[in-house]
Amino acid sequence: MYACPKGHNSTEADFCSDCGAKIMGLGVAELVPTPTNPPMITSSVSTQPCPVCTTPHEADTGNFCEICGYNFLTGNDGGAVIAVVTPLVNPPAVGVVQPANPPQNLSITPNNPPGRWQVIISIDPSLASPDSPTAPTQAPITLDLTNPTNLIGRTSQARGIHPEIPLDVDDAVSSRHAILTLNSDGAFTLRDIGSSNGTMVNGTEIAIMADINIRSGDEITLGHWTRIKLINS
Repeated sequence: MYACPKGHNSTEADFCSDCGAKIMGLGVAELVPTPTNPPMITSSVSTQPCPVCTTPHEADTGNFCEICGYNFLTGNDGGAVIAVVTPLVNPPAVGVVQPANPPQNLSITPNNPPGRWQVIISIDPSLASPDSPTAPTQAPITLDLTNPTNLIGRTSQARGIHPEIPLDVDDAVSSRHAILTLNSDGAFTLRDIGSSNGTMVNGTEIAIMADINIRSGDEITLGHWTRIKLINS
C-alpha cells in the first residue's frame, strides 16, 4: 500500500487510487521474511547407571532404581526392610546398643556355604487359581546363577527388559517381578521389587522390597503356576 497525502491508502504508486492525488513518497511496508526451517525444540533426558545393578536410570523418574531399589538421593543400596515389630518381654537396659533388625529369614537353618547356585524352573498346575489359564506342558529348565544380580520376570523387547531368569510363559509374572542378589557370604537374597501379583517363598507371601535370605532347597512360587527351586551344590 502507498500513503496518500490526504490520508488514503492507495494501491497505485504514482496517484492515489482513491482520490487521484499525486503520491509524493513511497510508503511500502517492509516484509519480514520468515525462516523456511524454524529451529526445532529438542529435549534431552539424562540417564545414569545404578551403581548396584547397573540398570539405566532416568533422572526425571524418581530417586529409586526400579530394579533393586537403590536410592540415588541418599546413596542407600535398597529399600527399607519391611518387618513385623513385636514388643520385647525383657527390654534392654539403658545404654545397651542393640543390633539393627536383620532381613526377614523364613528358614531357621543357616544358609549353605558358598558354592554353585542353580535354579530349577518348573510349571506346577496345582498352583493355579480358578481364573488361571490352562498350564502349559513344559519340562523343567535349569539355569546357573553366574551374575551377582539376577532379575526374575518376563522379557520385553519394547522396553529392553531381558531377565536373567525369564518366565515368559506365565503372563501373571511382571516384567520386573523380583531380584536375586548374591551376598558377600556367597548366599542369595530375594526381593520382590513391586510385582503385580506377589511372590511366595516356601508357601509364605513376602513383603514388597523386603530382603529374604534364600538357602538351598527353598522354593519360590509366583504367577499362575510357576515354581523356582534354588539349589546350592
